[in-house]
Amino acid sequence: MKFSLAIGTILLASSATAAVCPISLLKRAGLLNKEDEAAYDAVKADRGAAEDLFHANQKKQSKRAGSVLIGPRSADGLLDLPFGGGLLGGVLQGLTGPLQALDIPVPQPQGLKAIPGDDPSHQFQAPGPTDVRGICPTLNALANHGYISRDGITSFAEAANAVQIGYGFDYPLSVFLSALGLLAGGDLITGKYSIGGADSRVPNTIGPALGLDKHGVFEIDGSITRQDVYFGNNANFILQRWNEYVEIADQNGGLFGASTQAQDKALRYDNSRATNPEFFAGVKWFAVAHAARVFVYQGLPNGTNQDVADYQNIAPFFLNETFPDNWFRRGEPFTLVSTLVEALDLFLQEPRELGGNEGLNNFVPLELDLSTKTPAQLGCFLLENIFDIVPDQVQPAIAANFELFSAFVKGIIAPFFTDDGYFNCDISSFVEPSPNAGIDSNGSVSSSGSPVNGAYPGIGVIAPGSEPS
Repeated sequence: MKFSLAIGTILLASSATAAVCPISLLKRAGLLNKEDEAAYDAVKADRGAAEDLFHANQKKQSKRAGSVLIGPRSADGLLDLPFGGGLLGGVLQGLTGPLQALDIPVPQPQGLKAIPGDDPSHQFQAPGPTDVRGICPTLNALANHGYISRDGITSFAEAANAVQIGYGFDYPLSVFLSALGLLAGGDLITGKYSIGGADSRVPNTIGPALGLDKHGVFEIDGSITRQDVYFGNNANFILQRWNEYVEIADQNGGLFGASTQAQDKALRYDNSRATNPEFFAGVKWFAVAHAARVFVYQGLPNGTNQDVADYQNIAPFFLNETFPDNWFRRGEPFTLVSTLVEALDLFLQEPRELGGNEGLNNFVPLELDLSTKTPAQLGCFLLENIFDIVPDQVQPAIAANFELFSAFVKGIIAPFFTDDGYFNCDISSFVEPSPNAGIDSNGSVSSSGSPVNGAYPGIGVIAPGSEPS
């Protein structure tokens, strides 16, 4: 990535939101090269220079959305799309062969919009006795409002489209998140996955599809409101953790912004490391623990006042898993690049060692320092490690079916990381399973649904049996 191309965009966004610019943090940490540091100093001194860089970046992106098929390339420079896919005009193309039944997400109209507004098909309904809900309040809210199937059994395309519609995330970010959800706990052939635990309504075509609540992917140690799986049910909401989260927000002006997220993340990490003999904070922990918190203050505030991640806007999602009254999605789409930039910013605010416990008081650090990586390098690093989050279904079926997973990653995920003006990752040797992919095949559970019965005033009635743990 030409990192300087992104500096103008980031500085413009930071000045508009009065946020701490992550580029300044990277400079203070000595992580910018001379070219990027000079560009940073220039745009700080001259807003016109920032705008020039911003428009240069926009121009490059418009070129990307042309008539050339974008995707990973093999060592000889040829497109490497075994079963199709790739980006044409900025939109993913269909897959072929055994993956041809997968519906492909499409870009959705963006901009400030009332969600759910007065749309009769998207009003809140409490989950019924057979409806699945999981660890993610934002997905649960989408299900409770019918943006994804109300039974909690969704698909790759449905979830990616719903995240764009409901929260104003851009197309690449929405596709990336749903693709990881499918790889993490779904059925690759049909594209279906459960937003909670394993469910008979999701086929096990090539192995067990264990859902998003399966520990180790979207569900990690040290989460915001769920307990570590070592201690029992990792899916149900813990009211005490929520209250501690609110207390930290109160210390930061009542806002659930970056400062609150960094402090709470550090608290959760420290607690898990001290009490959970199997605590593990690896690459997946870094990605999920930080990105999920970025989404709280970038995706959940009312779009009419995007910088105010306060209790009134955040609590309905966590407590009753519903959109607040008179709530609008973001006016400006939130991007995959911005997610990585802000995730790294959160990490640098309250850095913690990556590694894991082998028993209490026996933490074994990983020989890995993410603080030295730029957001572009971090994006490529995550792509390199993508098969650390391939589901348990690839083991032991990996020998017979690995080409399907490889083709999906190459056709659907990799194009957003190659030749796009931001990452430019070389993945010619990336798409192969890591040694520990799919080792753990334990089952998973779903939460009991929306966690608190009417705790937030003015919200619809919650289904019985959904009290907090």
